Amino acid sequence: MATGSSVKTLAAMATGILHGLALAGRPLVQAQGPRATAPDNNPLAPEIVDPEHYKVEIDNEYVRVIRCKIPARDKVKMNHHPVGSVIVLLEDQNLKQTDADGTVREVHNKSKRVSWGMPATHMGENISDQLYEYVRVDVKAAR
Repeated sequence: MATGSSVKTLAAMATGILHGLALAGRPLVQAQGPRATAPDNNPLAPEIVDPEHYKVEIDNEYVRVIRCKIPARDKVKMNHHPVGSVIVLLEDQNLKQTDADGTVREVHNKSKRVSWGMPATHMGENISDQLYEYVRVDVKAAR
């Protein structure tokens, strides 16, 4: 189980990496080619069910970095994140999020926010008139 200080350390490391990704507008390390099948037997992997919005930036034995871009007033499909993740908002977040059980809530946060996300199955709708972009760093050791 991750402690508060280890989550802060992971968040700080991820922020540095993701800052480089955001400035360059491209990945620091290429993913190991497009995936033909879902990773770890996850049929709801974001890049599999919704490649229009999700792109794998890095995938190695330690982390899986996924960039998500949701245009204004657009929706993403139901997807599943099987492990805990560091989430870095590159743009303001104004989402209507629907969980697998049908629970709906609005989520609003400012850009540059770094947070810890638990495993989740959900879909989202960008309820703003601006692009929403974030990077999710799945920490494979957090399984």
